Amino acid sequence: MRNLRVGIGQIITRLGDIKGNRERILRFIEKGTKEDVDVIVFPELSTLGFGSGDIYLDKINENLKLVEELIELSKKIKPYLIIGFVDRDERGFFYNAAGLIGNGKLIGVHRKLQLVNYRLFDEKRYFAPGTRAQVFNAPWGKTGILICEDVWFPEPARILAFRGAEVIFVLSASPFDREKPEVWKTFLTSRVYDNILPIIMVNQAGVQDGVTYWGGSMVFDASGNLLHQAKLLEEEFSVAEVNLELSKVLRRRDIRLRETRFEVIEELLNAYKEMQK
Repeated sequence: MRNLRVGIGQIITRLGDIKGNRERILRFIEKGTKEDVDVIVFPELSTLGFGSGDIYLDKINENLKLVEELIELSKKIKPYLIIGFVDRDERGFFYNAAGLIGNGKLIGVHRKLQLVNYRLFDEKRYFAPGTRAQVFNAPWGKTGILICEDVWFPEPARILAFRGAEVIFVLSASPFDREKPEVWKTFLTSRVYDNILPIIMVNQAGVQDGVTYWGGSMVFDASGNLLHQAKLLEEEFSVAEVNLELSKVLRRRDIRLRETRFEVIEELLNAYKEMQK
Protein backbone atom coordinates (compact mmCIF):
# COMPACT_ATOMS: atom_id res chain seq x y z
CA MET A 1 0.00 0.00 0.00
CA ARG A 2 1.39 3.39 -1.06
CA ASN A 3 0.12 6.19 1.12
CA LEU A 4 0.66 9.84 0.21
CA ARG A 5 0.88 12.10 3.26
CA VAL A 6 -0.49 15.52 2.29
CA GLY A 7 -0.24 18.81 4.17
CA ILE A 8 -3.29 21.00 3.57
CA GLY A 9 -2.12 24.63 3.56
CA GLN A 10 -5.48 26.38 3.88
CA ILE A 11 -4.17 29.91 4.36
CA ILE A 12 -5.76 33.34 4.41
CA THR A 13 -4.10 35.37 1.66
CA ARG A 14 -4.23 39.13 1.06
CA LEU A 15 -4.40 40.66 -2.39
CA GLY A 16 -1.04 42.22 -3.20
CA ASP A 17 0.44 41.52 0.24
CA ILE A 18 3.31 39.34 -0.91
CA LYS A 19 5.28 39.89 2.29
CA GLY A 20 2.37 38.78 4.47
CA ASN A 21 1.48 35.88 2.17
CA ARG A 22 5.12 34.79 2.24
CA GLU A 23 5.09 34.67 6.04
CA ARG A 24 1.96 32.50 6.04
CA ILE A 25 3.38 30.16 3.42
CA LEU A 26 6.68 29.76 5.27
CA ARG A 27 4.89 29.17 8.58
CA PHE A 28 2.85 26.36 7.03
CA ILE A 29 5.93 24.88 5.36
CA GLU A 30 7.50 24.69 8.81
CA LYS A 31 4.39 22.93 10.14
CA GLY A 32 4.41 20.45 7.25
CA THR A 33 8.10 19.71 7.72
CA LYS A 34 7.50 18.90 11.40
CA GLU A 35 4.56 16.65 10.44
CA ASP A 36 6.79 14.77 7.96
CA VAL A 37 4.38 15.20 5.04
CA ASP A 38 5.32 14.34 1.47
CA VAL A 39 3.77 17.44 -0.11
CA ILE A 40 2.21 20.71 1.09
CA VAL A 41 -0.52 22.23 -1.08
CA PHE A 42 -1.59 25.88 -1.01
CA PRO A 43 -4.60 27.66 -2.58
CA GLU A 44 -4.96 29.37 -5.93
CA LEU A 45 -2.77 32.49 -6.36
CA SER A 46 -1.24 32.06 -2.89
CA THR A 47 1.64 34.43 -3.53
CA LEU A 48 -0.39 37.43 -4.67
CA GLY A 49 -3.89 36.75 -3.36
CA PHE A 50 -7.01 36.25 -5.45
CA GLY A 51 -8.99 39.15 -6.84
CA SER A 52 -8.88 41.55 -9.73
CA GLY A 53 -7.03 44.75 -10.35
CA ASP A 54 -3.77 46.06 -11.73
CA ILE A 55 -1.99 44.72 -8.65
CA TYR A 56 -1.06 41.73 -10.83
CA LEU A 57 0.71 44.04 -13.26
CA ASP A 58 2.52 45.93 -10.51
CA LYS A 59 3.74 42.97 -8.45
CA ILE A 60 4.46 40.24 -10.99
CA ASN A 61 8.23 40.35 -10.40
CA GLU A 62 7.91 40.27 -6.61
CA ASN A 63 5.57 37.29 -6.97
CA LEU A 64 8.06 35.43 -9.19
CA LYS A 65 10.87 36.24 -6.77
CA LEU A 66 8.91 34.49 -4.01
CA VAL A 67 8.54 31.41 -6.23
CA GLU A 68 12.33 31.42 -6.76
CA GLU A 69 12.81 31.65 -2.99
CA LEU A 70 10.57 28.61 -2.47
CA ILE A 71 12.51 26.67 -5.13
CA GLU A 72 15.73 27.43 -3.25
CA LEU A 73 14.13 26.48 0.08
CA SER A 74 13.02 23.13 -1.37
CA LYS A 75 16.69 22.03 -1.48
CA LYS A 76 16.67 21.93 2.33
CA ILE A 77 13.30 20.36 3.19
CA LYS A 78 11.61 17.03 2.54
CA PRO A 79 8.08 18.14 1.56
CA TYR A 80 7.40 19.04 -2.03
CA LEU A 81 5.27 22.17 -2.55
CA ILE A 82 2.33 22.95 -4.82
CA ILE A 83 1.79 26.69 -4.88
CA GLY A 84 -0.52 29.05 -6.76
CA PHE A 85 1.16 32.06 -8.38
CA VAL A 86 1.06 34.41 -11.38
CA ASP A 87 3.23 33.05 -14.20
CA ARG A 88 4.54 35.00 -17.18
CA ASP A 89 5.66 33.71 -20.57
CA GLU A 90 8.30 35.01 -22.98
CA ARG A 91 5.69 37.22 -24.71
CA GLY A 92 4.80 38.91 -21.44
CA PHE A 93 1.38 37.22 -21.09
CA PHE A 94 0.21 36.42 -17.55
CA TYR A 95 -1.29 33.14 -16.38
CA ASN A 96 -3.13 32.00 -13.27
CA ALA A 97 -0.75 29.13 -12.52
CA ALA A 98 0.26 26.45 -10.05
CA GLY A 99 3.78 25.10 -9.67
CA LEU A 100 5.08 21.78 -8.37
CA ILE A 101 8.33 22.47 -6.52
CA GLY A 102 10.79 20.03 -4.99
CA ASN A 103 14.46 19.17 -4.58
CA GLY A 104 15.52 22.63 -5.74
CA LYS A 105 13.52 22.55 -8.97
CA LEU A 106 10.33 23.88 -10.49
CA ILE A 107 9.22 20.47 -11.73
CA GLY A 108 6.15 21.59 -13.61
CA VAL A 109 3.63 24.40 -14.05
CA HIS A 110 -0.08 24.11 -14.77
CA ARG A 111 -1.78 27.16 -16.26
CA LYS A 112 -5.48 27.50 -15.54
CA LEU A 113 -7.54 26.32 -18.51
CA GLN A 114 -11.00 27.63 -17.63
CA LEU A 115 -10.79 31.32 -16.76
CA VAL A 116 -13.73 32.84 -14.90
CA ASN A 117 -15.54 36.02 -15.93
CA TYR A 118 -18.74 36.38 -13.95
CA ARG A 119 -19.85 38.03 -10.72
CA LEU A 120 -16.68 38.81 -8.72
CA PHE A 121 -14.33 37.44 -11.34
CA ASP A 122 -12.52 39.25 -14.13
CA GLU A 123 -9.75 36.80 -15.01
CA LYS A 124 -9.84 37.22 -18.78
CA ARG A 125 -8.81 40.84 -18.43
CA TYR A 126 -5.50 39.86 -16.82
CA PHE A 127 -4.73 36.27 -17.74
CA ALA A 128 -4.31 34.23 -20.89
CA PRO A 129 -5.85 30.74 -20.66
CA GLY A 130 -3.66 27.67 -20.42
CA THR A 131 -3.92 25.12 -23.22
CA ARG A 132 -2.59 21.85 -21.75
CA ALA A 133 -3.37 19.49 -18.88
CA GLN A 134 -0.05 17.82 -18.12
CA VAL A 135 1.13 15.14 -15.74
CA PHE A 136 4.31 15.71 -13.70
CA ASN A 137 6.64 13.15 -12.17
CA ALA A 138 6.96 13.30 -8.38
CA PRO A 139 8.45 10.83 -5.87
CA TRP A 140 4.99 9.42 -5.08
CA GLY A 141 4.00 9.00 -8.74
CA LYS A 142 2.48 10.83 -11.69
CA THR A 143 0.74 13.98 -10.54
CA GLY A 144 -1.93 16.17 -12.11
CA ILE A 145 -2.80 19.72 -11.09
CA LEU A 146 -5.95 21.71 -11.84
CA ILE A 147 -7.04 25.18 -10.73
CA CYS A 148 -10.53 25.93 -9.43
CA GLU A 149 -12.92 26.19 -12.41
CA ASP A 150 -10.90 23.55 -14.29
CA VAL A 151 -12.55 20.88 -12.16
CA TRP A 152 -16.09 22.11 -12.98
CA PHE A 153 -15.55 20.70 -16.48
CA PRO A 154 -15.08 16.95 -17.05
CA GLU A 155 -12.43 17.18 -19.78
CA PRO A 156 -9.31 18.42 -17.88
CA ALA A 157 -9.46 15.70 -15.23
CA ARG A 158 -10.10 13.03 -17.88
CA ILE A 159 -7.04 14.21 -19.85
CA LEU A 160 -4.92 13.81 -16.72
CA ALA A 161 -6.33 10.32 -16.15
CA PHE A 162 -5.55 9.30 -19.74
CA ARG A 163 -1.99 10.60 -19.25
CA GLY A 164 -1.50 8.34 -16.24
CA ALA A 165 -2.11 10.64 -13.27
CA GLU A 166 -2.22 8.77 -9.97
CA VAL A 167 -3.53 11.75 -7.99
CA ILE A 168 -5.01 15.15 -8.85
CA PHE A 169 -4.51 18.30 -6.82
CA VAL A 170 -6.98 21.17 -7.18
CA LEU A 171 -6.04 24.68 -6.01
CA SER A 172 -8.95 27.04 -5.42
CA ALA A 173 -9.98 30.48 -4.21
CA SER A 174 -13.72 29.96 -4.01
CA PRO A 175 -15.87 32.68 -2.41
CA PHE A 176 -18.64 31.63 -0.07
CA ASP A 177 -22.15 31.32 -1.44
CA ARG A 178 -25.23 29.46 -0.29
CA GLU A 179 -24.61 25.71 -0.43
CA LYS A 180 -21.24 26.30 -2.14
CA PRO A 181 -19.42 23.56 -0.17
CA GLU A 182 -22.01 21.01 -1.26
CA VAL A 183 -21.78 22.16 -4.88
CA TRP A 184 -18.01 21.70 -4.77
CA LYS A 185 -18.35 18.30 -3.14
CA THR A 186 -20.64 17.23 -6.00
CA PHE A 187 -18.18 18.36 -8.69
CA LEU A 188 -15.18 16.81 -6.95
CA THR A 189 -16.85 13.45 -6.37
CA SER A 190 -18.04 13.45 -9.99
CA ARG A 191 -14.44 13.85 -11.18
CA VAL A 192 -13.36 11.07 -8.81
CA TYR A 193 -16.05 8.71 -10.10
CA ASP A 194 -15.30 9.66 -13.72
CA ASN A 195 -11.62 8.83 -13.46
CA ILE A 196 -11.26 6.55 -10.40
CA LEU A 197 -8.55 8.79 -8.94
CA PRO A 198 -8.00 10.47 -5.56
CA ILE A 199 -8.46 14.25 -5.54
CA ILE A 200 -7.12 16.78 -3.02
CA MET A 201 -8.71 20.25 -3.16
CA VAL A 202 -7.21 23.14 -1.15
CA ASN A 203 -9.31 26.30 -0.89
CA GLN A 204 -8.55 29.79 0.36
CA ALA A 205 -10.08 30.84 3.69
CA GLY A 206 -11.01 34.06 5.44
CA VAL A 207 -12.21 37.50 4.37
CA GLN A 208 -10.39 39.59 1.77
CA ASP A 209 -11.63 42.97 0.51
CA GLY A 210 -15.12 42.21 1.78
CA VAL A 211 -15.25 38.78 0.09
CA THR A 212 -15.52 35.66 2.25
CA TYR A 213 -13.65 32.54 1.14
CA TRP A 214 -15.11 29.41 2.67
CA GLY A 215 -12.04 27.20 3.07
CA GLY A 216 -13.33 23.68 3.75
CA SER A 217 -10.54 21.98 1.77
CA MET A 218 -11.44 18.37 0.89
CA VAL A 219 -9.59 15.09 0.34
CA PHE A 220 -11.25 12.19 -1.50
CA ASP A 221 -9.97 8.69 -2.10
CA ALA A 222 -10.36 6.92 -5.44
CA SER A 223 -13.70 5.40 -4.41
CA GLY A 224 -15.22 8.84 -3.70
CA ASN A 225 -15.04 8.70 0.09
CA LEU A 226 -14.46 12.06 1.78
CA LEU A 227 -11.40 11.30 3.90
CA HIS A 228 -10.88 14.77 5.32
CA GLN A 229 -12.43 18.22 5.31
CA ALA A 230 -10.74 21.27 6.77
CA LYS A 231 -12.52 23.89 8.84
CA LEU A 232 -14.86 26.32 7.14
CA LEU A 233 -13.74 29.95 6.84
CA GLU A 234 -10.69 29.59 9.12
CA GLU A 235 -7.01 29.35 8.33
CA GLU A 236 -5.81 25.84 9.15
CA PHE A 237 -2.97 23.42 8.57
CA SER A 238 -4.05 19.79 8.55
CA VAL A 239 -2.74 16.43 7.36
CA ALA A 240 -4.45 13.71 5.34
CA GLU A 241 -3.24 10.36 3.98
CA VAL A 242 -4.33 9.00 0.61
CA ASN A 243 -3.87 5.44 -0.62
CA LEU A 244 -2.49 5.65 -4.17
CA GLU A 245 -2.98 1.93 -4.85
CA LEU A 246 -6.75 1.97 -4.39
CA SER A 247 -7.45 3.28 -7.90
CA LYS A 248 -5.60 0.32 -9.43
CA VAL A 249 -7.65 -2.11 -7.34
CA LEU A 250 -10.94 -0.45 -8.30
CA ARG A 251 -10.05 -0.35 -11.99
CA ARG A 252 -9.80 -4.14 -12.12
CA ARG A 253 -13.59 -4.25 -12.18
CA ASP A 254 -14.56 -0.72 -13.20
CA ILE A 255 -14.03 -0.61 -16.96
CA ARG A 256 -15.05 2.99 -17.69
CA LEU A 257 -11.58 4.44 -18.16
CA ARG A 258 -10.04 1.60 -20.15
CA GLU A 259 -13.13 1.09 -22.30
CA THR A 260 -13.43 4.71 -23.45
CA ARG A 261 -14.05 4.53 -27.20
CA PHE A 262 -12.20 6.76 -29.64
CA GLU A 263 -15.26 6.82 -31.90
CA VAL A 264 -17.32 8.29 -29.06
CA ILE A 265 -14.71 10.97 -28.40
CA GLU A 266 -14.78 11.87 -32.10
CA GLU A 267 -18.56 12.07 -31.95
CA LEU A 268 -18.29 14.40 -28.96
CA LEU A 269 -16.01 16.71 -30.95
CA ASN A 270 -18.38 16.61 -33.91
CA ALA A 271 -21.31 17.52 -31.66
CA TYR A 272 -19.32 20.41 -30.21
CA LYS A 273 -18.56 21.73 -33.72
CA GLU A 274 -22.25 21.46 -34.62
CA MET A 275 -23.17 23.46 -31.52
CA GLN A 276 -20.82 26.28 -32.59
CA LYS A 277 -22.56 26.78 -35.96
